[in-house]
Amino acid sequence: MTRTFPTDINQFIQDELQTGSYADEDAVLTAALEVFREVRQRHADLRGQVQKSLAQAHAGGATPLDINEIRQSLTNRVTQQKD
Repeated sequence: MTRTFPTDINQFIQDELQTGSYADEDAVLTAALEVFREVRQRHADLRGQVQKSLAQAHAGGATPLDINEIRQSLTNRVTQQKD
C-alpha cells in the first residue's frame, strides 16, 4: 500500500522512527491510529455526558452553583492541607 502524507507528517513519522520506539512506519501509524480512536471514543463519551446533563438541566434536574460556597469550600481545603 502506497501512502502519501504532507511533508510535516512524513517528518513526524521519520522523527518517531529515529527514536527507536517503532520498528517501521506501520508501527508508527498503528500507534497514532490507536490514540486517535481513543480520543474519538472519549469525545463521544463526553458528548453523551454533556447531552445527558443538558437534558437533565432542561427537565429541572439541575441546581445553580453557589460560587461563594465553592470558594469557601476550597479555602477550607487549602487551609486544612497547610496544617
